[in-house]
Amino acid sequence: MTLTKIGNFRRWMTAGMWILAAAGVAEGHSMKQVRAEITAGDGAWAGSVWLEAWALYPEDGPKVPPGTPGDPGTAGHAWVEKLDAADHGVMRKVAAKFLKETFVLTLDGKRLELEFSYPDYSVELPKLKENDAGNSLVRIDLHGKFPAAASGPLELIWQDDEDEPLALEVKVPQVKLLRLSPRGKAVELMEVRADGKVTAGGESSSLLTWIQAGFLHILPMGLDHICFILGLFFLQPKWKPLLWQTSAFTLAHSITLAMVVLGVFTIPSSIVEPMIALSIAYVGLENLWVKELKPWRVALVFGLGLLHGMGFASVMKELELPQGQVIEPLVGFNLGVELGQMTVLATAFAVTFWVLKKPAFGVVRKVASGMIGIVGLYWTYDRIWG
Repeated sequence: MTLTKIGNFRRWMTAGMWILAAAGVAEGHSMKQVRAEITAGDGAWAGSVWLEAWALYPEDGPKVPPGTPGDPGTAGHAWVEKLDAADHGVMRKVAAKFLKETFVLTLDGKRLELEFSYPDYSVELPKLKENDAGNSLVRIDLHGKFPAAASGPLELIWQDDEDEPLALEVKVPQVKLLRLSPRGKAVELMEVRADGKVTAGGESSSLLTWIQAGFLHILPMGLDHICFILGLFFLQPKWKPLLWQTSAFTLAHSITLAMVVLGVFTIPSSIVEPMIALSIAYVGLENLWVKELKPWRVALVFGLGLLHGMGFASVMKELELPQGQVIEPLVGFNLGVELGQMTVLATAFAVTFWVLKKPAFGVVRKVASGMIGIVGLYWTYDRIWG
C-alpha cells in the first residue's frame, strides 16, 4: 500500500471512529417526551406533558430499567413496582428540572413562570399508565397566570436537544390544533387579549408540518436510518443503482408505515428495532464482498424497507394524529422522510466526489462500509440485550 493510500486509510479510520462514537451517544440515556397539551383562558393557562418514566430515573441508580428503553415491558409496570417513594421523588425532581429548561412559554416575548403538579401521585406509589411501547408514563401538569393586562402572542420554545419535536395539542375555545414544536424555534400557540381571553393563533397543523416532522426524523435524529442509506450508497455510488434501491426501499416503508398507522397490524418494537439495526449491519458488511447491484439485493432492500416503515410508524403514532386526519399526515411525513433520505445521498456525493473515480475510493468504500456494519452490530446487541 502506498503512503498516500495509508494516509487515506488512516483518515477514514478516524472518521469511522467518530461514527462509532456518535452511535454510542445516540444510544445514551436521553430524555424521551411522548406528547403534551395546553389550554388557556380567563387570564391563566394550563398544560400537561407525558414523559417516559425510565428517562427520569438516574442512569447510575440501583434500579435502572433492564433492556433497551422502548421494548415492551422493559420499563413498564413490573419495573415501576420495584421503585420506592424515594425513587419516585427523584423522578419528579428530574421532570421539573427538565421542563424548566426545555418548556419555555412566552407571552409577547416575555417568559412565563411555570408551576408543577403530579396528578399520578395522589398515592405515594402510583401505578403509572403505559404507552403502546410498554413503557410507563409520568404525567406532569403545568400551570400559571398571565400578567395583568398583558396581551400578544403566546409562544412555546421547545429546547430539548435529544428528541423529536414536541407533539403539542393546543386547545382554545371551539378549536383543537396540533403543533409540532421544533427544538429552539418559537411556535405561536394562541393570541392573548388584554382582558385575558384567548383566540386561535398561528397556523394549524398542515402538510408542511408533517413534511417537517418526517424530515427531522431523518436529519438530524435518525442516525440509524442515515447509516442504512449510506450503506446503500457505498455499494455502488451511481444514480441508477441507487434509484433502484431507494425506490424499492421507499415503496416498502410507505406500505408498512400506512398499514401500522391505520391499525391494520402492529409488531412490538422489541422485534422491529433490533431487526432494523441488523439490516444496517447487513448492508454495511455485504458491501465488503459485493461490488455491484444484484437483482436479489433490490428484493432484499424492499424487505428491509418494510421493517423501517414500522419504525417510522412508531414515531408517527407518538405524534398523536389529529382526530379524523390520516391521509395528510401520512403523505406529509412520508415526503419528509424521502427529502431527508435524498439530502443524505446528496451530501454523500458532495463529500466523496473528489475520490469517487480514483483507486483510493476502494479503500474509502470498504472502511466506511465496515464501520457501518460494526455500528449496526453494536445497535443490534444493544437493542436486544442492552
